[in-house]
Amino acid sequence: MTMWKPIEMKRWLCRAAALLVLAAPPAAGAQKLLLDFGADTTFRGLSVASPDNNGNYWTSIATGVFLEDLVDVSNTPTSIDFGFSTPVATDSYNGPAGPTTAGQQAFDVFLTDIDAAALGDLGGSLAAAFDFVAGPGLDPNNVRFELQGLNPAKRYELTFFGSHKYSTDATTVYSVYTDNSYSTLVDSATLDVQDALDPSLHNRDTVAVLSGLAPQQDDILYVDFIGAQGSLGYLNALMIEASDAPSMPGDFNGDQRVDAADYTVWRDNLEGDESALGGGGDGSGTVDSGDYDLWVSNYGALTAAAGSSAPEPAATILLALALAGGASRRRR
Repeated sequence: MTMWKPIEMKRWLCRAAALLVLAAPPAAGAQKLLLDFGADTTFRGLSVASPDNNGNYWTSIATGVFLEDLVDVSNTPTSIDFGFSTPVATDSYNGPAGPTTAGQQAFDVFLTDIDAAALGDLGGSLAAAFDFVAGPGLDPNNVRFELQGLNPAKRYELTFFGSHKYSTDATTVYSVYTDNSYSTLVDSATLDVQDALDPSLHNRDTVAVLSGLAPQQDDILYVDFIGAQGSLGYLNALMIEASDAPSMPGDFNGDQRVDAADYTVWRDNLEGDESALGGGGDGSGTVDSGDYDLWVSNYGALTAAAGSSAPEPAATILLALALAGGASRRRR
């Protein structure tokens, strides 16, 4: 019988979880983007030559730039924008390729040691894993960036690959916040960028994942990372995946809130096919009074994408719309 050491078991479980995540079939309305931190124009950096070994297209991120309309893996422009909101530095030294030399990136990249199969889409290019972004070494060491132009009707999954040797902090913490004050946490995940016992062993095969993220204030995800003990954290590559948010009862226009606009959709499609309600109806197959009652009972509901609280419906609005709804039903 094989005996697993605790650290070996942890690594095996993390790898298995990563493979399940990376191999999962695309969800409805799925969208996928790949970001490489470091570029030909950055210090000891290298851009990804797209398409990569998996046929995917990447965006290589340099410092000091704001990138609009990032392309997805099929090279189709999206509405998503990217920008750092703190000082950052990129490098490849003591990353997965070891002690790299400025001006020799084209040769050093072939020293990049990763498990491409375990990393899935994030392992499709050595150049993507080769370099990384971190703080500039000034206290505080947080690196912060914003993913803007997101769709409030979608949920986002962020998959982080960080890898470095001889780090002060073996673990990097990746977090998402509600706004640019970075004071209210939405979710966080940790990743060992190097072996906890042997700092010469960098991460080859493991990722950190944050799932089910709703766009926050101004349809933005506010992302932060730092070493677990406050020193430098590392990020080599990032995968962004978007899928349609689950429908909510009474939300007929898919904006993740139940309000007066949904009544208009119900009214305009009365006695028609329920598919016009975007999955927010009662399941009868026809737009009818049951859908109206569902809308009334859920009026004011919000998902995390639309806000953090659910206001009570204004009585006058409900009364006016109820009368209109009653009139519509009487005309059937």
